Amino acid sequence: MKTFCALITFSFFIVFLSACGKPPGETLTKSGAKADEYAAGNHLSMKLNGEEWLADSALFGAFHPPGYNKALLISGSKGPKNKDEQAFNLNLFNIDGPDTYHIKTGNADLSVAQLANLTPENFMYGSMMGFDLKVTVTRASKDPTVIEATFEGTLSGNASDTLKVTAGRFIYRE
Repeated sequence: MKTFCALITFSFFIVFLSACGKPPGETLTKSGAKADEYAAGNHLSMKLNGEEWLADSALFGAFHPPGYNKALLISGSKGPKNKDEQAFNLNLFNIDGPDTYHIKTGNADLSVAQLANLTPENFMYGSMMGFDLKVTVTRASKDPTVIEATFEGTLSGNASDTLKVTAGRFIYRE
């Protein structure tokens, strides 16, 4: 089951990486104004039950990528590139731009959040195990790709436990 979940997580990530192009567009902010250009500094972090979690590789973001014209994709990984790599994905569907979104298990838009491989015993949080997050998107652009978002809530785990997610922050500029 652990291998199957990890395979699904990484397959999902690879499909989106290969599908994303850069069609023309403009940056939208929550106020509707065009955003300024950004300097580099991609970042994904959160606190899980009060403990800091910081992605150190595979940071990726997309806003309205080809084939998903009303989607925002966020992902990143932590740890070694092996069976112990922790992968996080947060995908919002049917969104137009910056706003606050409440996503939870069974939502009609099929938005999802998941964290894989936190520990060998706790290999899946969120996704089909359950999730309830508030996501605030403050910037979203597809050309150039600029995404800023914060998030908080809970992710249910395969071992019948729950992670409290606080101080979630994502910044991505391509």
